[in-house]
Order: sequence, then C-alpha cells, then structure tokens
Amino acid sequence: MEVIGITSIAVIVLSVAVILILKALKVKLSPFLIVAIVDIVLGLALVGFAIYDFHTSVGEFAGIFGQIALYICEPVIAVILIADWIAWLMFRKKKV
Repeated sequence: MEVIGITSIAVIVLSVAVILILKALKVKLSPFLIVAIVDIVLGLALVGFAIYDFHTSVGEFAGIFGQIALYICEPVIAVILIADWIAWLMFRKKKV
C-alpha cells in the first residue's frame, strides 16, 4: 500500500512542479494537459525501467523490481491519467 501512495504523491508533486515552472516561463498550457504529459512520461519511464530490469538482472530475485513496478506502480499511473481525463471532461470550457 505504501508504494501506491508514494507513486501517487510523486506524480502529483512532479506535475505541480512542472505547472509552476511553466507558469513562471509564461507558457499557456492547461494544467490537465501538463498532468497528462507528466503522467505519460513517468509511465513510459517506468515501463523502460521494468524492461531493463528484466533483461539485466541475474540471481534469485532477477527482475523483481521491474515486476513490482509493472504490477503496482503502472496501474496507479493509469488511474491517475484516467482521473485527469475525467476531471478535464468535467471542467473544460464549453465552446458556444
């Protein structure tokens, strides 16, 4: 359960940091888009780490960190991405 909380907090903190940096640079992007981009980049990085871990680890616990990353962290990242999409649908500006 701790891994799920740590993953969620990491995605949220990184998203807020990117939003603040882009706001300081006066870049006009939706916060929902920024969260989605950060979430997708973290998801792809996590999959890359898992594949790397599968192919390079040797010994009794070979690839266990990659399996943990895919089985626990990747679904959390997917849920956050889906929640971001739902929030975007609810709060987007209606064009008249």
